[in-house]
Amino acid sequence: MAASELNSISVPQGQPFDTQHPPDKKLMDTCVHCGFCLSTCPSYRVIGKETDSPRGRIYMMHDISVGKAALSETTVQHFDSCLGCLACVTTCPSGVEYDKLIAAMRPQIERHYPRSPYEQMLRKLIFSIFPYPQRLRMLLRPLWVYQKLGMQGWVRRSPLFKQLMPKTLAAMESVLPPLSAEAFQDRLPEIVPAQGEKRYRVGMILGCVQRIFLPEVNDATVRVLTANGCEVAIPKGQGCCAALSHHQGQEEQAKIMAPRYDRSI
Repeated sequence: MAASELNSISVPQGQPFDTQHPPDKKLMDTCVHCGFCLSTCPSYRVIGKETDSPRGRIYMMHDISVGKAALSETTVQHFDSCLGCLACVTTCPSGVEYDKLIAAMRPQIERHYPRSPYEQMLRKLIFSIFPYPQRLRMLLRPLWVYQKLGMQGWVRRSPLFKQLMPKTLAAMESVLPPLSAEAFQDRLPEIVPAQGEKRYRVGMILGCVQRIFLPEVNDATVRVLTANGCEVAIPKGQGCCAALSHHQGQEEQAKIMAPRYDRSI
């Protein structure tokens, strides 16, 4: 099924990957295309296409690496649909390191695939806001009001919403979690003492997105740690760890943010 479906896709031939950390052919060759990954891959389960599965993407990586396919809209859309959840890595009986393959694939796409002006604008917006908690909070204040006034329910019920809203923005709005007033400030102190005898000292990462969308998770984490005798240190000024940028192929931004984060910790 995999080979026939992939062979039926018309893709232009192109140049192989550049030499700057391309996907490793040895890692590609460890995939025996058994299909165990299909049942755990969310993009395959929703979209239902072989090309939106881990083994389908590995097929395409191989074809691109030898010049049989190009980084075009036809191929890139299937790499973009990967959530990077890595459920396939846990499931794979052959131990295929798909995490390393997709991590090497993203920068190749960013360097060599010309995205549409809309995609460029959207991605620039995301990478200019999400790694920066204060910027994200500024963006979310109007959305908090939007939720509190009940406009979110009206918009989602409106037939015009699906017609007028771009698909990408509609998808983002559909997963917008409930926002609370606690999302707009870091309330945890720099040091939270252990309950009872101090047994450990633990550093805690707030997360540039989690501290805003799910502050209750951080609060619960502190409660569990302190209840187990941990003194929790929460460094002030900690920014983004660069994971978002790195996992989406934004290498230059990641190189700047990672050392800055290390210094803050």
